[in-house]
Amino acid sequence: MQLFSERQSLISGILFLTITIVAAQESPAVKRWPTIYKPKTKAKIVTLQRGDETRPYIYHTRHFELRSPIALSRRHLEKFATVAESVPEVISRIPLPLLGMPPGGRAKVLIFPDEDSFIKAGGVQGAAGYYSGKKAAIMLRADTFLHPPTAGSRLPPKADYDLLVHEFVHLCMHRNLGYLPTWFSEGVAEYFAAAHTDFGVYRFDHILQSIRNRVKQALAHENNLLTLPGVVETMALTPKTWQNRIVHGKAVDSYRMYGSSLLIVHALFHGGTNRRDATRTFLQNINARKPAANQVELLIPTKERNQLQKRITTYWRPRGLRLKFSTASD
Repeated sequence: MQLFSERQSLISGILFLTITIVAAQESPAVKRWPTIYKPKTKAKIVTLQRGDETRPYIYHTRHFELRSPIALSRRHLEKFATVAESVPEVISRIPLPLLGMPPGGRAKVLIFPDEDSFIKAGGVQGAAGYYSGKKAAIMLRADTFLHPPTAGSRLPPKADYDLLVHEFVHLCMHRNLGYLPTWFSEGVAEYFAAAHTDFGVYRFDHILQSIRNRVKQALAHENNLLTLPGVVETMALTPKTWQNRIVHGKAVDSYRMYGSSLLIVHALFHGGTNRRDATRTFLQNINARKPAANQVELLIPTKERNQLQKRITTYWRPRGLRLKFSTASD
């Protein structure tokens, strides 16, 4: 999953055009939160180039280009295409201005055979995948994308296509990477990964069960009481601090920040009309490049963060998550 976002350098002269194009992508006519999204057909994927020892296999879908050092089976290709193409479609159905694809044709997805080649190309040690804003490319490790992580890995137990959804959400929010706080970007990516069931299908009507299962699965070693960083602590994490915790922290702790971010984002999306409206205004102001720190304070004021933590704890207890935040609320 994406661990670090490079700040995007935008030329002021094209900013207005970019925002105008993005506005057309966001389906503003959609008012209600979707209950389910299911692709009507399987997405098409074609082999553009067959690989060998000197060049990669290259596959094209409508919006994406996949480069792999090994040939992928027809099953993997069909599932990749359908899942990949589902992400911008499902984001466009959310009544929030989240979608902002990178410019310049098909976005790249690069698969590396192992962790060493992944890190050499710019990936982060210990990560299953990484979205590089600088390259406008998703970077994936074949040993985690095509196969579940080994026991004791610092990666979440289920990578595979939920990982793909997570990374594609980052790509589809490319416009604001480096402007959004890390916890928000990661929480949104986890939200869609949790909602994803299989083959590009998303069940928002089952989101509580999906979030509960995702967090409990990632922290299965903790049995019944799950420890997460507090809301104040999570919201204060910078991209660098986030990356350092993943690289240098204990493997069993790798998912905690993602879990906390997911629960905060769920509270923003489903915590009532006021919170959802505040989230919409927050994103609109970020799109307009108003100072990010000011917008975060308006979204969740500092004085309300401990109270939000209490509400999250109380809300999830009867819904199957017993939470203990490592930073106690007052």
